[in-house]
Amino acid sequence: MTYDLGVLFGTSVGYLGILFLIAYYADRKVIPTTWIDHPVTYSLSLGVYASSWTYYGSVGFADSNGYLFLTIYLGVTLAFILSPVLLKPLLKLTREHQLTSLADLFSFRYRSQLAGIMVTLFMLVGSLPYIALQIRAVTESLQILTQQTTPDILALGFCLTLMLFAILFGARHASPREKHRGLVAAVALESLVKLIALLLIGIYAIYFIFDGPNHLGDWLKINPDAVTALFESTQNQSWFTLILLSFSAAFLLPRQFHMLFTENLNEKSLDTATWLFPLFLLALNLFIPVILWAGNFIQLEGNPDTYVLGITLNSDISWLPLLAFLGGISAASAMVIISSIALANMCLNHLILPVKFPRSDQNLHTWIIWGKRTLIVLIILAGYAFYSLFQQRQGLAQQGLLSFVAVAQFLPGIAGVLYWKQATRPGFIAGLFAGMSV
Repeated sequence: MTYDLGVLFGTSVGYLGILFLIAYYADRKVIPTTWIDHPVTYSLSLGVYASSWTYYGSVGFADSNGYLFLTIYLGVTLAFILSPVLLKPLLKLTREHQLTSLADLFSFRYRSQLAGIMVTLFMLVGSLPYIALQIRAVTESLQILTQQTTPDILALGFCLTLMLFAILFGARHASPREKHRGLVAAVALESLVKLIALLLIGIYAIYFIFDGPNHLGDWLKINPDAVTALFESTQNQSWFTLILLSFSAAFLLPRQFHMLFTENLNEKSLDTATWLFPLFLLALNLFIPVILWAGNFIQLEGNPDTYVLGITLNSDISWLPLLAFLGGISAASAMVIISSIALANMCLNHLILPVKFPRSDQNLHTWIIWGKRTLIVLIILAGYAFYSLFQQRQGLAQQGLLSFVAVAQFLPGIAGVLYWKQATRPGFIAGLFAGMSV
């Protein structure tokens, strides 16, 4: 089964158009505010953590590293379990002192403009591979569904659509403290879409490819290596490292910090997210081994990263591949939109305004808004340039780990913010410079 490229592109644009409408009506309170402000909506919006790495790359990571793929979510779960001593104090600090980014937080704690500049630059460079990963995942999914090479112009068109969305719903206010209810609602819906898509694909794998759990069990008995391969990594020394990296990413990635703290409307919502968000991640990963086994069972060719889409193409259910494709679009678009908004705010506050403040005859409100919009465009274009120049053939998970390693450098600084009063400005800057150099 193959699909026309124009149909797929039109479907993705139409889907993003629906998100536009949801964000638009949420901002204008046509959608009840009790829905938008509900703790469940807030918890689902944190699902922006699950990018195309989760949606596509988890299967490939499981194929090459077995159950190590779970570490990317175990670390997050640990961070939320420690919410009373980690996330809640950070939330309280950001709300009391009007801090909207990690760069703001470190500048405030260490009384250093240089700290804010370094954090912003490092975060920006560390995020580009992750943005490029999302673009790569979308273009590869188009290639799988059409069985033809995807023109680079479509990848650029995808980026332009995301720029428009981010500008309209994430750069309309001069103050970064303004809440974007419409944006939160749209991201929450995207989280639901990718969750439903992965669950349905997993159910399809069990009942249509394996013809039920009993036949799946029989196949595993005949092919014990399929299970053994997943367990071989349990003695791998990478467990602790990967859990530490995902623990850091849970609240230090630009998009996670933004959704956790900047877009938080009610401190009590974090109480719900403490248990609901880990359950959401558990549900997302419930069928990853089954999808891997299904791809091996029908002998799919190519990278296991593509199995989420590949097994649906063996189906007579014409809408299932489209749903799988839209799940991937949801995972990629949410990450790029929120990351570009968060990074634009950081760049404006710590790179642009210190060196170029608007003239007295300029409208400060307009200048700041257009500054944000320009930065959003430049950041997404930089991600596209990274994708075009460095189209790596490594797995999605391995490419995504670059950003996780980058944000892990900020963990000692967070210890200094919360519990290490003796931490000093020179120590933080020296440590961060060493980490950046490595």
